Amino acid sequence: MKKMLRANARSTYSFLMLIILAGCALPVEGQQYDKPVAEIRRLSQQINEQIAESERVEESNGIYCNELVINKRDKSWPAVGIYRTVISFYYTFGDREQNPYPNRLLKITVTTNRSDRHEYAEYIFNPTGRLIFYYERDSESLHSERSYYFASERLIRLTTGRRMVDIRSREAFEAIKAVLTENIRLRRLFLSSLD
Repeated sequence: MKKMLRANARSTYSFLMLIILAGCALPVEGQQYDKPVAEIRRLSQQINEQIAESERVEESNGIYCNELVINKRDKSWPAVGIYRTVISFYYTFGDREQNPYPNRLLKITVTTNRSDRHEYAEYIFNPTGRLIFYYERDSESLHSERSYYFASERLIRLTTGRRMVDIRSREAFEAIKAVLTENIRLRRLFLSSLD
């Protein structure tokens, strides 16, 4: 009987230690990406400040904007009603020795109004032109905000509202596939706008 009690105590102790260790390991996994996420937020804020400055001051600070407006006159679309999309491409100079014209993409915003529904998305790029941040929100739901953080073109964090989503989940896989596909399409539009 004593042997059985000791064995149960040891297995209970081992189980509790496993739970404690697992609990300690979870924050570490999330923390490994805290520095890159903080750097992405810093760079995003810097880009947004530069864009705001370029819109506020008439003199050029080297930030340019091309816009594509779909349904500019707000004509009613069948089965949708009011529909309008505005895609804005913010860009600046890249390597001026290879190309004297501005062509380095900083940010893309996509604003869509459909009847009473408003959607907004933004893409932020690092100095090498890689997507580092994607954000979307839909006025339809309070939980419709999503933020995607990328490092070396890999998703490192995905949040929906205030909830962190496991980046290995099917939900994350489907979402990231859609974001990357749209990113490629929008970048092609941007390059076409420069020709």
